[in-house]
Amino acid sequence: MFLKAIKDLFKKYFIAGTVVIVPIAVTLWILKSIIEWADGFFISLLPDFFKPSFLSFDRIPGAGLVLTVGIILLVGVITRLYLGKKLIAFGDSLLNRLPFGRSIYNALKQILQTAFTSQEDKFKGVALVEYPKEGSFAIAFITGDVDADISPDINEKYLKVFVPTSPNPTSGFLLIVPERKLKRLNMSVEEASKLVISGGLL
Repeated sequence: MFLKAIKDLFKKYFIAGTVVIVPIAVTLWILKSIIEWADGFFISLLPDFFKPSFLSFDRIPGAGLVLTVGIILLVGVITRLYLGKKLIAFGDSLLNRLPFGRSIYNALKQILQTAFTSQEDKFKGVALVEYPKEGSFAIAFITGDVDADISPDINEKYLKVFVPTSPNPTSGFLLIVPERKLKRLNMSVEEASKLVISGGLL
């Protein structure tokens, strides 16, 4: 029980730290590479105090990996605190003001949040929908009922379904489909996601 609790905490904070730090790190790295390519001027993104001189990473096997995991976990813990949330929001607003960094950062952030958010919590089931033409079917995730104000026919029940694209399931199409035309599948959202991402190989 104790080990499971430790494992769950580790997973929670590591995922939280990864979702925050990876988009920021990759965005900054890409921007840094563009600047270096453009004018050849080297700009260090990390201050010297992030590189402790007392550690010789080339002499301690695995030290760099341990430090990286430690930093990610620390960021994950900080993001759960009130002050940490304020700092993340401030950094988020700064990156969203960068002309090129904004699109990179938001794309990475969305991908990671989608990857680490439980698919079972977001979707209500998996179904086949006749799309894009008669006789062909696509995997679809049921997202919910259609409100009466946007229903094509208030006398029939319609559902909102998301049809993902391969290999990137974060992009796709929102369809409003009569419930009677959906064929519900006996498979989990996770299994369907793997099928879509792999292009049918898994």
